[in-house]
Amino acid sequence: MNLNKEISETLWSWGKEVQVNLKDDLLLAKEYGRKSAWDSGAMNNNKEILVTLWVWGKEVQVNLKDNLLLAKGDDGLTAWDRAAMNRNKEVLETQLIWGKKVQVNLKDDDLLAKGFDGQTA
Repeated sequence: MNLNKEISETLWSWGKEVQVNLKDDLLLAKEYGRKSAWDSGAMNNNKEILVTLWVWGKEVQVNLKDNLLLAKGDDGLTAWDRAAMNRNKEVLETQLIWGKKVQVNLKDDDLLAKGFDGQTA
């Protein structure tokens, strides 16, 4: 799934119009490959999408720490792991700022957390 900001914004707007559960049916929903929009944004180094999803997460009051920053995809990787694997400094720095805002324990929760393969970011 390769996300496009314009398409995502259109879907979000339509979701509001028809009053779907924006949190569960759009923001945190997973596609057939068990990846969420957040996972895809991280996989594709798409900071613009991640910022948009972060704003929407605040709007619908998800647990930003657990449901976005520390959420693991089907492969056990977090968005932090994906940004590190892709050597995307800009996305890593953005996530670091967000992590501080939501009080992520960067030592235990994020930087040293292990994926299913036993690797850390």
